[in-house]
Amino acid sequence: MSAARVGAGRGGRDLRILSWNLWELRGDLHALIEAVEDLDPDLLLVQEAPRFVLPTTRLAWFARRIGRRVLVGGLGGRGLAILATEDVAAQVIRRGMHPVAQSVTDLNSTYPRGVAAVRLSVPGGGEVVVSSLHFALQEDNRRRHAEHVAALVRGAGVPVIVGGDLNETADGAARRLLDPLMRDPAAQSEHTFPAAGPVRRIDAILAGEGVQVRDARAVRSTARVGEERLSGASDHLPTLLDVSL
Repeated sequence: MSAARVGAGRGGRDLRILSWNLWELRGDLHALIEAVEDLDPDLLLVQEAPRFVLPTTRLAWFARRIGRRVLVGGLGGRGLAILATEDVAAQVIRRGMHPVAQSVTDLNSTYPRGVAAVRLSVPGGGEVVVSSLHFALQEDNRRRHAEHVAALVRGAGVPVIVGGDLNETADGAARRLLDPLMRDPAAQSEHTFPAAGPVRRIDAILAGEGVQVRDARAVRSTARVGEERLSGASDHLPTLLDVSL
């Protein structure tokens, strides 16, 4: 966590969370790394992390390049990962991967799905659960995944933040199922896909009860990475959430 967000004035209760479909690191890696460094998240929620060729090694390499630690992900990570600063990693209570069964109807439904999650202690008291997920292309599989997420949120007993590539907009069936439990605080005009000319908001970070949102938006550019370069880093734009707990 950066010094600006753990100072005495903020009580160590603020988090910056970035969620991003990394396209299995197939895009402009320099733009990807520079953008993450510019945005300086405490937690990076990853979808489409490397899966096929040395997934653990490649994810660890990326984490080192951005100065973060892998909390969840790598071999068996179902394309999901959670990376964090050393300060946040020191607050981990539990971490793990929840597999989510999917109906296999075509080649697009063979991608393994799950929920990567970490439970963190909050400086000064309390806990929070932060998770990364990637919904399927098929509506029935997305709804099944959302039901799994809803059960996790109800059973957490603490505030929950979920970020990911949801593969549907706010009016989709899976999103409507999660609406009573979690909200997308960003404007729906904050489009994320496709990165080269975004027209849909299918990526979001959802905040549950007990989370005070200070900023929520899709990232179109950063200090060193303009719009054109950022669109070459992945086929999705990243989503940013600043919260207080």
